[in-house]
Amino acid sequence: MRENTGASATFETLTQEEKRHVITMLSMGKLSEDEKRQLAQICAQSVLSEEEKQQLNRAFSMSRLSDEERRQLLAKRKIQKENEQREAAVSGDASAAEKQMAARVRIPSSKVSDAHARTVIQPMVSASQTAGRSDEDDNAVTRHTEKVSAKKKEKPLPAETDDEDDYEPDHTALTSLLKGIVYIVTVLVISVFASWTIIEVGNDVFAFVKSDEIVTVTIREEMTSSDVAQMLAENGIIKYPTMYELYVRLKKESTEYRIGEYEVSPSMNYGKLNDAFTYVSKTSEQVVVTIPEGYTTDQIIDLMLSYGIGTKEGFEAAINTYEYTGFRFIDELSEEMDPERKYRLDGYLFPDTYFFFKDSSEVAVIYKLLQNFDKKVSEEYYERAALIGMSLDDMIILSSMVQAEGRSLTDFENISSVFHNRLNNPGRFPLLQSDATLQYILEKRKTALTAEDLQIDSKYNSYMYPGLPPGAICNAGMSAIDCAFYPAQTDYYYFLSDGKGNTYFSRTNEEHEALKKEYIDNQ
Repeated sequence: MRENTGASATFETLTQEEKRHVITMLSMGKLSEDEKRQLAQICAQSVLSEEEKQQLNRAFSMSRLSDEERRQLLAKRKIQKENEQREAAVSGDASAAEKQMAARVRIPSSKVSDAHARTVIQPMVSASQTAGRSDEDDNAVTRHTEKVSAKKKEKPLPAETDDEDDYEPDHTALTSLLKGIVYIVTVLVISVFASWTIIEVGNDVFAFVKSDEIVTVTIREEMTSSDVAQMLAENGIIKYPTMYELYVRLKKESTEYRIGEYEVSPSMNYGKLNDAFTYVSKTSEQVVVTIPEGYTTDQIIDLMLSYGIGTKEGFEAAINTYEYTGFRFIDELSEEMDPERKYRLDGYLFPDTYFFFKDSSEVAVIYKLLQNFDKKVSEEYYERAALIGMSLDDMIILSSMVQAEGRSLTDFENISSVFHNRLNNPGRFPLLQSDATLQYILEKRKTALTAEDLQIDSKYNSYMYPGLPPGAICNAGMSAIDCAFYPAQTDYYYFLSDGKGNTYFSRTNEEHEALKKEYIDNQ
């Protein structure tokens, strides 16, 4: 038991006004930690009603809030009170609303005087310090302090409420912690992804760890850096075509791509890949090559070799086996090509003047010739061939025969009319009987064919086999091609050349034999 050595310092000795001031000071956070601890000891020694216990517990809870948290809670309670008053007014039960409001802790405004409240607390503190306490009282204080601490850990709500939206300091701290964790995890994920992306792109650009497999690709005429990047991606050489294009632009790499076939590898970095398609050795000499109209494919190959470009085997492979894409005439040719055709691309190696580097590949050379042919022979020629009832390849074969037999534009027009007239009258003239087609398969060209030559068993022998030969016998120029597609309108069925550059035409065999006797036999 406590000895009565001084004034009794207990909570119940205070007036209602003093109790209200003390609770207000405690709720508003106006007491220091030492004062709160002393007040807790005094309360532990006092006999409190249930209402006073609730008010003190709420006041202690409020004292642990920050100023901002306290303002938010007070604002929320004010709104809640206003709502309850409106509801009470609607129901007409004003007395019930007043009772409900009175049950809640009322926190006076700033009108409460700090000095006045402290005059109430200080005597209580002084009396508490001078009064002796028994072990029982000490234990009671300890139990109260532990109870307050336990309540703080369990549920730090400043006031009782059933509203789930009431302000909860610990909930706010937990939310902040979760936000912090989410932020850290997000940063880590972004960092990992960014690092992985940088490593992947860097490996693609610089080829640190990539396959050394050899892949054959083709650079075509007028390809841009975007086209090259896409082509490399499609062939599995690079993964990021956009990065390749950006690299070429930023590094100001050359985009003057050289047509041809190249062997490259994923292990080559972007710089080496671009160099492979654009680099020209300082020792590489550029030459001007003119291919005459009427040159055979063999003559074109020999011409290229004479300039030091490529090899015979390389050109034969480029002409007969390389798969050129993007050319309609080659696609159609593959569907109908005669197996006895000597060169697959006979007739399509367009004669013109070209610029080549001596180290150009055979594919690059042939591709350039094919591109030129494709530009010259437009859609109009495909339509004209269909109107005549022939394929484009048939017309190119006929053009080569016109080119090989004629010497002038007039010759081309009339020779073309002879071949067309015979093709349109196969009953009377099943054979075209062109010396040029037979000359094509001879090892060496002759000024005049012999009887033995006429017996050579080959589809190129138009004296033995009807219709057109299996392929073009030379590479015609545009004049001969135009005349083959648009022949002169004549009734000629025969022609002969005197070997001096003159060509004679006749309607009947009798006229032809007479001209032959006059200009050929009497020479």
